[in-house]
Amino acid sequence: MFNKLFGKPKQDTTPLATLDKLNETLEMLEKKEKVLQKKVAAEVEKAKEFTRAKNKRAAIQCLKRKRLYEAQVEQLGNFQLRIHDQMIMLEGAKATTETVDALRTGAAAMKAMQKAT
Repeated sequence: MFNKLFGKPKQDTTPLATLDKLNETLEMLEKKEKVLQKKVAAEVEKAKEFTRAKNKRAAIQCLKRKRLYEAQVEQLGNFQLRIHDQMIMLEGAKATTETVDALRTGAAAMKAMQKAT
């Protein structure tokens, strides 16, 4: 009940944990895409069978389902592209942060050396 009133406590996320989560999500999306590809192939086969049996209406229904599955596959592909983009941006930001930290440390060391002389 308190979570509904005050919200969930914020979790500190590290870049590595976030990258792991993004990788897991990416793998899950790839598995879903493979399943949908199999469903598309199955619908095509069903449509061929119905066409051979002269059942035009059932064949058209199979092709419509195939089109819906293909739309879902395309949507999953877009999600995967967004996740890849997010991962690249996160890795770049992490590299930039580490570089700035190293430069700061170097500048502090230079100040200390100049102060010593």
